[in-house]
Amino acid sequence: MALIGKQIVAIFLLSVSAAPALGAGSCIDVRMPEAVQCEGRLTHKIFPGPPNFENVRKGDKPEPTYILELQKPVCVKGDDSIDENKLIDRVQIFSEPESAENRALFKKLRSLIGKTIVVKGTAPFGAITGHHHAPLLLPITEIMSSR
Repeated sequence: MALIGKQIVAIFLLSVSAAPALGAGSCIDVRMPEAVQCEGRLTHKIFPGPPNFENVRKGDKPEPTYILELQKPVCVKGDDSIDENKLIDRVQIFSEPESAENRALFKKLRSLIGKTIVVKGTAPFGAITGHHHAPLLLPITEIMSSR
């Protein structure tokens, strides 16, 4: 294969692997800096937090959590805490409340519980602590209507 042909194939493969929209069989590469977009039904649950992570009624701190149940499971690569050979169907989404814009995003989530939404975010990572309640976590930057 000529050098130009190999370059075209390489560019095509890079563009396919970096595509932000996720479809069936798609993988999220957490090492990539591009935004990630996920679609699913938004749920809300109170999980038990410290000190024992077992039961809120017995004194554990409540941890209200938003989980996006994905319409199409995806694989995740680039994170040692997630087996890239297994598909995940849940993403814990959150908004860092450091700015007024992010606080508005967080507030908007409450009104969308039970609805199918599309979220966009950057820097996803695998669950590694007792505060993480889905295999993948995604700090969101945008909420959009479902298609």
